[in-house]
Amino acid sequence: MSTLPDQLCLPLRLPERGAFERFVADANAEVIAALRHWATTPIACHLLLHGESGSGKSHLLHAACQAALAAGFTVRFVQLDLPGLEPSVLDDTEHCDAIAIDALHAVAGRRDWELALFNLYNAQHQRQGRLLFAARAPAPALGLVLPDLSSRLTACATYAVVPLDDAGRAALLQREAAARGLVLDAPTLRYILTFSPRDVASLLALLDALDRATLALRRAPTPRLVGKLLQRNLDDGGGNDPAV
Repeated sequence: MSTLPDQLCLPLRLPERGAFERFVADANAEVIAALRHWATTPIACHLLLHGESGSGKSHLLHAACQAALAAGFTVRFVQLDLPGLEPSVLDDTEHCDAIAIDALHAVAGRRDWELALFNLYNAQHQRQGRLLFAARAPAPALGLVLPDLSSRLTACATYAVVPLDDAGRAALLQREAAARGLVLDAPTLRYILTFSPRDVASLLALLDALDRATLALRRAPTPRLVGKLLQRNLDDGGGNDPAV
């Protein structure tokens, strides 16, 4: 365990909404319990989360990293679906207590990346560090070309992240709206759940846009305003929110 609670292996900036408290557990209580144990226990096993896009995997990885930092461990977070990323980003991890690897599926089938991940796994295992992976599918379904990496990832404790149902989405929207100082009445909430894309990232992006628009226009959220924001997003991929 590190003696420098705020030391990171690489600069790590985590969004405020990354904390476990900002995640609606719904059917994922067992996943969160496993992540809390991983974050705070030096001898915890390696974990692999899998689930569809927008199910909250990245949020949970951020939360686990924040919990590990708070417990005094050095942490490294690597998101593998960033453009131009090279396998060398996984080098020099010998001082890291815990490493989180997001979007593992983005490099599956690329031998250079798979070899780098295999070496990382072996190095962390040897130094009794711990790894946390997230991907859109469990290890056997990722299409890995390196059998040794596949076997090691298959040996990780594996959890499926279950997407929120409508009740969970409503709870998330109300919680995040309150954090932004917004009040969503029943018709507006129902409109969002009916017409907005249903993944968590899209719902949070809509709330951010709604927050900006209500501040600029000095009006409360309404179904009409939400509809205009959704239409603007369909028409031109966003634009200037206050102009709705």
